[in-house]
Amino acid sequence: MFTNSTSTNSSFNRGAAADYAETWATQANPNYANYGSNSDGGDCTNFVSQALYEGGGLPFNGTKGQNRNTVDWYYYGPHVPPSTNPRTSSWTGAHQFREHFAVINDQGGKKAYRATKYTSQELSNNFQPIYNELYRGDIVQHVNSAGHTIHSQIVNGYGPGNDLKVAQHSVNNGTWNKDISLKSYVAYGSWIVSIKIKS
Repeated sequence: MFTNSTSTNSSFNRGAAADYAETWATQANPNYANYGSNSDGGDCTNFVSQALYEGGGLPFNGTKGQNRNTVDWYYYGPHVPPSTNPRTSSWTGAHQFREHFAVINDQGGKKAYRATKYTSQELSNNFQPIYNELYRGDIVQHVNSAGHTIHSQIVNGYGPGNDLKVAQHSVNNGTWNKDISLKSYVAYGSWIVSIKIKS
């Protein structure tokens, strides 16, 4: 999809982002709102954004009060009235997060170092390319056949047989977890987009 300069987000601490994900994978950080009751996607991208910012030290992008997916990514306060734009759609929405850090139909903010797209079939046949690509603290997104991003996860470790372990939130239905096999999730959508925040 694209690769940016190796200096992109160089201060990001991917290990600390993964550690945050492990700490909060099965519970909600009370400093943030919990969107797990939302039937239209749940808390997955809110959780990933928290890990990048709170754990990895990735700074907010854009201007408070603006909500441009390609430019703005921030969260101010857990219960600020929505009319004041306390958070961006890119903070909590999987598709908007992808538009901010990567691209959709070749258009987007490209705020990450690199984004790569794999089909589910490709990874079912050969998982090695994504295993070689991603480290702890990197992001995985799942995309359906219509091209809509439906889920976000963060890599928090490595599993047997060259597998990757991911942590996630979702709706409040017992699917908040860590150490999930990414191989077991390959067929969740039609494509997987890997997002490396830094090189």
